[in-house]
Amino acid sequence: MRTVPGWLTERPIAHRGLHGCGGPENSLAAVEAAVVAGYGVEFDILASADGVPMVFHDDDLTRLTGRPGRLDETTAAALAELRLAGSNEPIPTLSRVLERVAGRAPLLIEFKARSAEAGRLEAAAWEVLRNYRGRFAVQSYNPLSLLCFRRLAPMVPRGQLSGTMRRTTLVVDWTVKMMIRRFGFNYLSRPHFIVDSLNRQPYDVAQRLRRRLPLLLYTVKNAEHQALADRYADNFIFENFRP
Repeated sequence: MRTVPGWLTERPIAHRGLHGCGGPENSLAAVEAAVVAGYGVEFDILASADGVPMVFHDDDLTRLTGRPGRLDETTAAALAELRLAGSNEPIPTLSRVLERVAGRAPLLIEFKARSAEAGRLEAAAWEVLRNYRGRFAVQSYNPLSLLCFRRLAPMVPRGQLSGTMRRTTLVVDWTVKMMIRRFGFNYLSRPHFIVDSLNRQPYDVAQRLRRRLPLLLYTVKNAEHQALADRYADNFIFENFRP
């Protein structure tokens, strides 16, 4: 079994930070709220048009900023002028989040690499992360993203994400999606842990893999969900309630 840091299974992890009353998702305020509350922090990263890792979930800017356009077609400087969800919170860079957290809480960083053209985001992220002294791990649905990062930083814990794949934005054909659904590319990503949807537990493949790899479940939203996660997994990612 690959070595897995204890923090991955010790405390619940806040999905996109502790957002809502803490601030918009993936904002510095939401990250800070999760840190202060004693949780691990999960957040997403995408690359701007000029290759800067930005902490943001969607390809499109509209839902979270009210401005039309794609994040990957917008420069980091232009993104810095936008505000999240009607707040005064900017779209943070990965660098800014690391500066704010400064090792006070463990981080679970999701690469939003949507296609087979992985590598650019992962390389840019590693340039930022390589000198960070805090605890962190990475995860992605895209096994090629994890493969790229494994080659750059084999010592950093990697998590292979999976789920029903019905709403995925990965630009791949259905056979690839079905392979990801069944963790069929673990031979490429070589994960230290796996992350699966709560909604399909107990899923036989995930439960079988759990015998040798820690399993995290997403997204836990209430006490009933937490009871399921406690039964079928080693930890969970949550939002909209306090476990």
